[in-house]
Amino acid sequence: MSVEISLNTPLADALSNVVQPKLTEIGWNTGGLDDSALGEYIILMLVNGKTQDQIAAELSNDLLSLGPDDTGATDFAKWLFEQVHILNAQTNGTTASQMQQASQGQGSAPHQVGEHQLAEGNSQIGASRMPDADMGDAMDDAQDGSIPTGPKSMRSVSRPGNKRLIGQLSKAMDRTGDAMLHRVRPQQGTERINMHNRQPPKGPRNDLNRNQRLPPNLRPSGAPNGGMPNGGMATPLMNASPQQQMALFAMLEEQARMMSQIFSPQQQSFMQGVPQPAINPNFRPGGQVQNEQSGRSLFDRIQRPNQRQNGSFSKHQQTNNANLQTLNQQSSGAGVEGAQEPTNGDVTSSMEVESSQKSQFEQPSDTICKFNLKCSKTDCPYAHQSPAAPPGTTLDLSSGSIPDNGFNSSVGDVAVLGGGITGLASAYYIAERLPHSQITLFEGRSRLGGWLRSTQVDVGNGNVVFEQGPRNLRPTRPNGWLTLDLINSLGLENQVLMTSKQSVAAQNRFIYYPDHLVRMPGPGSSLLPTIVYMLQEPVFKGLFRAAAFEPFRPILVDQQDESVGSFIARRFGPALANNIVSALLHGIYAGDVYQLSLRSIFPYLFYAERELSISVGAAYALGFGLRWPQDASLEAEWARAGPVSQRTQAIRNSSVFTFKKGIGQLADQLETKLRQLPNVSIRRGTVVDQLQLKQTCDSENIELLARSGSDQPTKESFSHVVSTVSGKALHGAVRPASSLFVLSQTPAVTVMVVNLYFSNPSVLPVRGFGYLLPRSLPFEQNPERALGVVFDSDASIGQDEIPGTKVTVMLGGHWWDGWEAYPDEDMGASMAKSVLKRHLGISEIPRATCVGLQKDCIPQYTVGHHGRMSLGHEALQKFKGRLRVAGSSYTGVGLNDCVRSARNVVTSLVEGRQRDTGLESFARGNGPTLSRSKT
Repeated sequence: MSVEISLNTPLADALSNVVQPKLTEIGWNTGGLDDSALGEYIILMLVNGKTQDQIAAELSNDLLSLGPDDTGATDFAKWLFEQVHILNAQTNGTTASQMQQASQGQGSAPHQVGEHQLAEGNSQIGASRMPDADMGDAMDDAQDGSIPTGPKSMRSVSRPGNKRLIGQLSKAMDRTGDAMLHRVRPQQGTERINMHNRQPPKGPRNDLNRNQRLPPNLRPSGAPNGGMPNGGMATPLMNASPQQQMALFAMLEEQARMMSQIFSPQQQSFMQGVPQPAINPNFRPGGQVQNEQSGRSLFDRIQRPNQRQNGSFSKHQQTNNANLQTLNQQSSGAGVEGAQEPTNGDVTSSMEVESSQKSQFEQPSDTICKFNLKCSKTDCPYAHQSPAAPPGTTLDLSSGSIPDNGFNSSVGDVAVLGGGITGLASAYYIAERLPHSQITLFEGRSRLGGWLRSTQVDVGNGNVVFEQGPRNLRPTRPNGWLTLDLINSLGLENQVLMTSKQSVAAQNRFIYYPDHLVRMPGPGSSLLPTIVYMLQEPVFKGLFRAAAFEPFRPILVDQQDESVGSFIARRFGPALANNIVSALLHGIYAGDVYQLSLRSIFPYLFYAERELSISVGAAYALGFGLRWPQDASLEAEWARAGPVSQRTQAIRNSSVFTFKKGIGQLADQLETKLRQLPNVSIRRGTVVDQLQLKQTCDSENIELLARSGSDQPTKESFSHVVSTVSGKALHGAVRPASSLFVLSQTPAVTVMVVNLYFSNPSVLPVRGFGYLLPRSLPFEQNPERALGVVFDSDASIGQDEIPGTKVTVMLGGHWWDGWEAYPDEDMGASMAKSVLKRHLGISEIPRATCVGLQKDCIPQYTVGHHGRMSLGHEALQKFKGRLRVAGSSYTGVGLNDCVRSARNVVTSLVEGRQRDTGLESFARGNGPTLSRSKT
């Protein structure tokens, strides 16, 4: 039996109603609002005259990419044609006898499909399906005027000579003896891309060596269809030239453009959380297509023979054309300017790229993978949406820099060692920019966050926040701005508490010397009263004289490094080093001014003297500034991003900032985000005992020996490892044992942090940020070896639920170097109370106290740190880019520094810089430069 199927007919509607549930039943729907697209396409294939085998092949290969053993497409096609007959009988009232009688007929229109026409071996019926046969067999029906019959001189078969002419035409156009692949349809210029042109058979669809249709200018010599000369096999894709590969990419892009026209604008208005179809944004309807070739939509390419009847369109055809035009407008949006319809007989596919066309091929990294987040191919070169991005986020490929969701195909599974702020940020950045990598974060302790530890303590009438680690962040540029970008991406912008530059905490910072608080000059101070004040205070003794003579001091240009104290004493005198600079370093590093490295902590001072051979004061007066090579890309990125929100700008302009629930809220939010990602695994309480590079003939990986609790260690293999643990811990795990010995030479100090809360909000004699204690302070004024005191109730306003006074006393640091035992909690609380009573006169009993001992918490960049890290960079290069380091042990102890190092190491991983180790800034030639930023 043969059945005629046309769009917008009861039969087509009935088929749509049964096809859609069937697709849902067998699981071929996407689960989104685009479920009707595949059903509509199947109906169009029926309208287009596709046979059962052709529909099964196209579903299996082109649309669904089913395996060779999957018979789902064949079963579905068989079911589909059964439904055609059943629904046709129901819709048109055809009886079984009529169907049997109709099945014995010869001719059928190209839009008619019949079960008997699909049977293999029925060459006679198969030949009647061909349009060439229809032109001859239809002469018997020419008198009814239902089909075109050619010129008027040929219509009367009774005229002499006409039969001879008709016989010659029929004989010339007879194709019954041709093979099935050689039979062609009428060349109307509206054929589908996969039509059977007259060309050699190409073999199975999955054969990688099948002939490739290439542009004429890229075809090998002597190979008219892209194959090897003398009829040889086509060049395999892996051995194809770059031009041939780019031509293939162009063909795939053209196919993506046409597939995008299947989806209507309504179908592209996807609900939040529903994955969008993987279509390049440049090809979406309504968008502007760059370098687009002229072509027609899917609906315009439907073959519609018998369009004209007696010089005009039939009423039924006009209705179909109107409906097709409406569908075309819905699916393709605005038309492409300059698009030209091909002339009649032009069968050149729009996928063919002629030598005269100057198209710019798309790079794979600029194209969205059609599987997007569902892609399981680890080396997929196309762009993918980040699983860390909020649902519905549009993938922007227009940026000139490497997109945040770019993909390095050489990166497989990644291990992150350490769950502190650097490890959490590294895992977050990797998940954001390498969504196809499986990320495993190892943390030896039971909690994440490292030294970020914020505790809410109930004091009776409400809660107060105690900080056992960092408590404030500075929005300095560029590192502070990077932390702000991370905060915004985590959705924490509204949780930020700012301290303005006009607040008492910003304007009042003190040093205790020799027996009282001394306010440091700062914002809001008048020049003349400040000079008088400094001349009266012993802590500033000799400062003006030292500053005046500094330009005349000898310059040492051959110094590789020296201590901060040595440099300050040499240039400005020992008083400034002992009284002020030592107190400053107590507050940041808890370290000794005569042990810490000038080159690593104050690089501007070091490079100004060595590179310019002039004094520090002269360099500053001449407007020289320090510029790091990595800062240029950040500045360009911020410039492209444009203006930020008013709140972000306000945070940038603040003095310091924190969070409503403490700095630990940043680590908690990072952990929450990571646990929501399917490609991130967090393993707390798991220690990595061994790490080594494993090389085979075709691969290189890092093999870890991980142990959880008392369980036996297990071996695990990773493509890359990012270590954020200390250099000493990494050295203990890496094999061979002496590989990274130089990284273990960075010492660290232990600090005891004591938080105290007083119910009296006026217990402090002064208001401000707090005070620091210099190394020159007499022992009787600091027998507890305190480093400083922070007035948290002024520095972090808005954290606590009830009023009162909150302070933090820091003890130890370099003063406790070499100690084998440390004070317990009770002794630590007693020592903190003694400090407050001696320095501030506070004898009131605190309502709440929290004591924490942070062992080896702050790495010390001692003299020679830069040279050691340079050697460490060379040692890490033996791991061939598979092992990289980041964190406070290497490039900065502040939280902002840790975020910056995490971003840097992930960026180098994404960009595929195989020689980078995380320490490349210490390599020769990668250091900062001094340039004049002002005149």
